[in-house]
Amino acid sequence: MAAKKAALAGRYRLLEPAGHHPDGAVWRARDELLDRFVTVERLPAGCPFDAAHSDRVRAKAIRDARVAIRLHHPHVVVVHDVFELDLIPYVVTEDLATRTLAELVDRHGSFPPDRVAALGAQLASALAAAHAEGILHRGLGPDKVLITADGTAKITGFGLGGGFPAPEVTGPGFPADVYSLGATLYFALEGRAPGSAVPPRAGGPLLDALLEFLRPEPWARPAMAEAERTLTGLAVSGPLAEIPARGGRSRARLLVTGTVLVVALGTAVTTHAARRRLTAP
Repeated sequence: MAAKKAALAGRYRLLEPAGHHPDGAVWRARDELLDRFVTVERLPAGCPFDAAHSDRVRAKAIRDARVAIRLHHPHVVVVHDVFELDLIPYVVTEDLATRTLAELVDRHGSFPPDRVAALGAQLASALAAAHAEGILHRGLGPDKVLITADGTAKITGFGLGGGFPAPEVTGPGFPADVYSLGATLYFALEGRAPGSAVPPRAGGPLLDALLEFLRPEPWARPAMAEAERTLTGLAVSGPLAEIPARGGRSRARLLVTGTVLVVALGTAVTTHAARRRLTAP
């Protein structure tokens, strides 16, 4: 019998892939020290041919992870740990079983305006709390909004870039996150990114608000706290959609509600089937 692989950092036993990303990989794992299931993510380590660049990438990944641990908000996922192994950074978060907003829109179509507003109000709430701590997301997009098996939505990828970047050339600031939020919600509403020649199908006050978030001038966009108030005023309670569990292997269904949590660090993850069978290795 083959020997069992050693647990990472002496405590995290990898169980199965939970998704992956061009710059990293994600596993469902068991924390043997605290006897709980977690998600372990390998973050990008930089370029193997450029040691100085790799050092900067690694240091930034660890710094962003520690920032994530610092965030305490009801709509921010718990980040448990960060460690290095063979000069590669890893982040440990709560156990997740999710689909991305991008995947849900691709499979099931766009969301109605009132539900997009409910989604956006919660995302804006968490981002406003991050901004109050001086923390930027730097790359929100539909592949970084995750929907869990119980219908909770989470943002991932703080500090990792990508997503729907703002057009300014002076570097990202708080208005850039407002732009990315608007672009993400526009995608949920229209089923495509903003900026194409096709006119929007939706109308009304939600679209008007999103277009304000998408103003090309950073100074013309509202602050995130104001965006939250606007979206809250447009939101209604109730489910967004009922989504079949991945792969058809379970009768469980995903009920996407207006309740949103935000994960402070991670990658765009398309995870394993939304199942909750917890088996020890």
